[in-house]
Amino acid sequence: MSRPRPGEDLGRIAGYRLAEFLGEGGQGAVYLGLSPSGDQVAIKVLHARMAEDPEARRRFLREVELARRVAPFCTASVLDMGMHDDRPYIVSEYVRGDSLERAVRRDGPRTGGGLERLAVATATALAAIHRAGVVHRDLKPGNVILGPEGPVVIDFGISRALDHAATQTGAVGTPGYMAPEQVSMDPVGPAADVFSWAATMVFAATGRRAFAGDSVASVLRALLHEEPDVAGVPESLRALVVTCLDKDPARRLTAEALVGVLTGGADPAATWDAAAPGGSAGSPGGPALPRGGTDPVDAATARWDPPDDEAGRTADALTPPTPTPPTQASFGQASSAQTRPALSPSTSSPSTPLPFAPSLLTEASPARRVPRRALVAGGVALVVVAAVLVAAMWPKQPGAGTVSPLAATVGTTAPSGGQAGRPLTGHTNDIRAVALGTLGGVPVALTGSDDETARLWDLRTSRQSGATLTGHTEWVRSVALDQLDSTAIAITAGDDDTARVRNLRTGESRVLSGHTGDVKGVATVRVGDRHVAVTASADGTARVWDLRTGEQSGRPLTGHDGAVWGVAAGQVGGKAIAVTTGDDGTVRVWDLASGKQVGAPMTGHTGWVRSAALGTLDGVPVAITGGEDTTARIWDLTTRKPLGGPLTGHTGPVWSVAISNLDGTPVAVTGSKDRTARVWDLNAGQELGAPLTGHDDAVWSVAIGLLDGSPIAVTAGRDQTARVWPLNR
Repeated sequence: MSRPRPGEDLGRIAGYRLAEFLGEGGQGAVYLGLSPSGDQVAIKVLHARMAEDPEARRRFLREVELARRVAPFCTASVLDMGMHDDRPYIVSEYVRGDSLERAVRRDGPRTGGGLERLAVATATALAAIHRAGVVHRDLKPGNVILGPEGPVVIDFGISRALDHAATQTGAVGTPGYMAPEQVSMDPVGPAADVFSWAATMVFAATGRRAFAGDSVASVLRALLHEEPDVAGVPESLRALVVTCLDKDPARRLTAEALVGVLTGGADPAATWDAAAPGGSAGSPGGPALPRGGTDPVDAATARWDPPDDEAGRTADALTPPTPTPPTQASFGQASSAQTRPALSPSTSSPSTPLPFAPSLLTEASPARRVPRRALVAGGVALVVVAAVLVAAMWPKQPGAGTVSPLAATVGTTAPSGGQAGRPLTGHTNDIRAVALGTLGGVPVALTGSDDETARLWDLRTSRQSGATLTGHTEWVRSVALDQLDSTAIAITAGDDDTARVRNLRTGESRVLSGHTGDVKGVATVRVGDRHVAVTASADGTARVWDLRTGEQSGRPLTGHDGAVWGVAAGQVGGKAIAVTTGDDGTVRVWDLASGKQVGAPMTGHTGWVRSAALGTLDGVPVAITGGEDTTARIWDLTTRKPLGGPLTGHTGPVWSVAISNLDGTPVAVTGSKDRTARVWDLNAGQELGAPLTGHDDAVWSVAIGLLDGSPIAVTAGRDQTARVWPLNR
């Protein structure tokens, strides 16, 4: 169901007539409907682009579960749910009235008893939400409806259950109302909602935000580093609001305590005192009333500590210096005291360093942030080697100053099919993407998952390195590792229509937004003196982003008829190009300097094409693609014609491809829905050895790299694991 035009008959969903289009969000469209008895209801329908994803359906309907946990007096009750044209819908009580945001902007700030009643009602609703075991995570004036029977809290679309440990971190929320721990990717608990409540009260009382700024970055910087602007908040409420806006979640009140103070049932002084030495909030020696804290997830559990037998060997590589306060230096740019020499390859490294562009604009590092023990130390070196949907540049000739996916110095023999080490486990849903690199001399993998997170892994220990990377609100579809001004960065792309660029030294991140559909792929390349990311999206476009500014560069790349899934980028004849693949079954080449398509689309696959990777074959620049027709195909990028026949052997669609060179032999690795990965000799056009088996479901992603000088493949799939395979046995 698309967005209606004025006067259009909206039709029906089940027994409900759609009367008016009310708006849409990240998950679905919302309509005013009429029940068979004539009662007004609100009907939310999952976006069509998400309807075929079982996990998207599950998440959509999870809103019902969470909303039904909460006492009905403070929320819009869920009345019905079901399927319509294979799309789930939710029917809830329609609360007539304006949002608090609209009412304040139209009529001015709330005052006197009206403000006090609003504070009590919303705090009481929050306490009920928390008693039900739910964290709202997006409380704001727009999600408070001033109904005829009192304020009602709405929109549980991004709420999380307190017992869902995998979702307790992440920058989900609205700038200006989200808590500092949401911005800094720390564990998020009920205290975040208390912070958002206080920020909402400041707006209600003054018509201004507690943390102002002329851009998202400046608002977040104020939120992290500046005191709230509470001028104009009545004195009777001001001290309470300031306490609840504390940067430290452990120093805020719980919602229950907040209600007690507002209604006169608790002593504010006893409630606001810090915990006594040796005690903790809610424990003997602590305050009489519990604080918000980050319960039930302890902040320490979000960070990885190596086992005792590994601590000595990895401590230097894994422990970053304490971050310095932000300066005018741009994101990724170290101060003179932190600057490291330029990356130079060791004798064991297969590739030369990328020429790196100037760094990203700064986003302030979080206040009171505990330094993370992770592979993110200042000045760490990163060498991109290979990734599915994310291909590194390849050399026009040896020593050209760009990096090929891999150039190992070992002989090429058929892989035995045995895994190296134990699987990488920790994600709680499908792993959709993997990229490989080296950080501080440590070989690492970056994975992206349907659990909305990305994770770094130490390939020597098979353990997660550092905190989970959060921020996306839907599946993470594609990942890339790169380096800017000697600082490692991770780029992730997801079904929330965004890509995110994260400084792995400081944890700072910025969002690339502009797509109107899921972002399925991302790759990086230099275009002239600019370092750019190229993204592919279900909105039918690819887009180019200047990583220095975070702004879109030029017009979208259009031409595909349907979703664009795969993107790879590199240099051909001194020109920066991108190769994209899509649901229309075509492979397209783009000149990134001009933004124009090069020649006609490359066709040959029968069905959709999911992935692309770039490399060279006998000195000829090539792309390899995988698709629904169970084949991988090789394309000469100078002629845009197929090279040889398709690579056949898989019995299911090929979702992922990677290409490399092993001791002069060009090879590819493919991953398929048939639960296998396969290694191919591209000169012979034949499979090398037996399939790589071990995953118990679809293999969504593959990459090729080095582990201690030996070539490996890494695969990732629906079974929530990534696996490492030696390629030289």
